[in-house]
Amino acid sequence: MTRVAVAVLTFLACAAPLRAGDPHMIAVDSNRSLYEIDITTGAKTQFGTVSANAGTTAGLAIGAGNTVYLTSTGNDSLYTLDLATGNATLVGAYGDPAVVMHGIEYVPTTDTLYGASSHNAGLYVIDKTTGAATLVGVTGLASFTNLGWNSSTGVMYATNSGADSLYTVNLATGGATLVGALTGPTNPNGLAYHFGNGNLYLVDNTTDTLYTIDMATGAATPIGSTGTGNLLGLAYLEGPIPVELVGFTVE
Repeated sequence: MTRVAVAVLTFLACAAPLRAGDPHMIAVDSNRSLYEIDITTGAKTQFGTVSANAGTTAGLAIGAGNTVYLTSTGNDSLYTLDLATGNATLVGAYGDPAVVMHGIEYVPTTDTLYGASSHNAGLYVIDKTTGAATLVGVTGLASFTNLGWNSSTGVMYATNSGADSLYTVNLATGGATLVGALTGPTNPNGLAYHFGNGNLYLVDNTTDTLYTIDMATGAATPIGSTGTGNLLGLAYLEGPIPVELVGFTVE
C-alpha cells in the first residue's frame, strides 16, 4: 500500500465516523451537512454532505429497508439519500408549490410516509414512488412542524417551532392534541424516536442542544450541546450503513 493510499484511508476514516451494523442518530442541517449525533453528549460529527441538487435540506425519515428519505424546502420535493456518498436522488415534487414540507416521518405498520407543511398547517401522506403529497387534514400548528413516530406505542408526536410544545397527531384527521410545554427549547426542530432505548429526542436551534422529551408531559431534558448550526432533520437508523471508498484505488 502506498503512502498516498494510507493517507487517503486515514482521512476517510476521520471524515466518516459511521460504522456498519451500529445504530446511529443522524441529522441534517439547512446547508446539506450530514452529522452523527452522540446521544450521550449531544455532540455532532460531520460525516458527509448532501448533493447540491437537493437544495435546502430539512426533514429526514427512515423507511423500509433502511431507505433514507429527505425533504427539501428549497424545491418542494422528496428525495432518497445515500448516506455512503451523500447523493440525493429525486423521487418527485409534492405537487403544490405552496407546500413547505419541513418534517417527515415513516410509519412502518402501514408503510406510509407522512409530512407536515407550514403553509397551511397540513398533515400529508407522501407517495414514496412519486413524491406526490395528499392532504390528510389540518394540525392547527402554524409554524414549522416536526414529526416523530413512537414505534413502541403507535403514536405520532409533533413539535412546532411556533408553540414550543409537544403534541400527538391523529393520522386519520391530521388534528394535533397538546401534551405539554417543552419547558426549555424555544426553536424545536428535528424529532426522532430511538426504539432501542425508548427515548424521544429533539434538537433545538436556539439553544443548539439535544434533548430527550417526556412523552407523557412534553417536558424536555437537556443532554448536551450540538454546537452552533441549524439542524433541521433528525432520524434514528438501526442496522448497517454502507461504506464506500469511491474514486480511490488501494495498492
